[in-house]
Amino acid sequence: MPGPSELKHQEYEWQINSKVKETHDTYTYTLLPASQSQRFDFEMGQFVTLSAFLIRPTESGGSEENQVNRAYSIASSPSRDFIELTIKEEKGDRFKLKLNPNKEHFLWKVAAGIEKNVAYWSGANGAESARGLIQYMEDKNDPEFNLVLFYSNTKLSVDNAKKEFNNTEHHPVDTLNVIYYNWLIDITKKIENLKVIFTFTREQEVPITSPQDARIIYRKGRFFLNPDGSPERTLLKYGGKVETLFNPICGSSSFINGTVMLPNGKINRGKGILQNLVELEGVKPEKIDKEQFYLQQSGANQQEEK
Repeated sequence: MPGPSELKHQEYEWQINSKVKETHDTYTYTLLPASQSQRFDFEMGQFVTLSAFLIRPTESGGSEENQVNRAYSIASSPSRDFIELTIKEEKGDRFKLKLNPNKEHFLWKVAAGIEKNVAYWSGANGAESARGLIQYMEDKNDPEFNLVLFYSNTKLSVDNAKKEFNNTEHHPVDTLNVIYYNWLIDITKKIENLKVIFTFTREQEVPITSPQDARIIYRKGRFFLNPDGSPERTLLKYGGKVETLFNPICGSSSFINGTVMLPNGKINRGKGILQNLVELEGVKPEKIDKEQFYLQQSGANQQEEK
């Protein structure tokens, strides 16, 4: 198969084989190479730039076909024969892919087997690589590998006004707002060394953790804060021995380092996961890595389309 230097400037053609609905507007697409010569190897944590000609509406009420380029983290394990990408619904069945050749991505120590006790911190838009990592755990079945996924979202489901009909039971059901929610529930029950901590920052009510699902935990509010607003050592509470855990972080700038762009254009600098891990939990810098390059690339590509 092609090596990293060959992949740097090369496009490969992959096609949609199937898709699974994750939320009201987001799907996980399973892609297969158009031919064996289009295959390439990748590692956990890498991302691809997707190129496709997609039909877009125009201001005049018509439509036109434009080439779209976007970056997406690979949401499947390198141990499988396909690639999964989680994106908003698009019209098209074939795509050109370019693999980001950077081998020192935020999960490279995990991919290399250097770190096996992992606390993965994910915002709502950072769970793709976590999914690939969990699939890799399932395939390798390494008893020494342990993962705690800290997963932050605003709400479990969209507003009650937005309902869908369940085709089987013919009654309205909530539309989930959390990518991979049902998949995470199912896979956590199968893998003993996996724990998932869901937190909902704007949810008024959250599911109750049952004794049978002790490795699936629900909570309200932000990580590192108790309900009364006092500091909480979240990693120690749910992760165990802090000094042994490797902490990859993937999400927005506000999630990672507390940086928020205000409506007036000013930047508000608060505390994110990174600062709390260092200052509150006492985690050493070498036990932390963060993924922002993929998100910056994705944002830049979308800005170019406007």
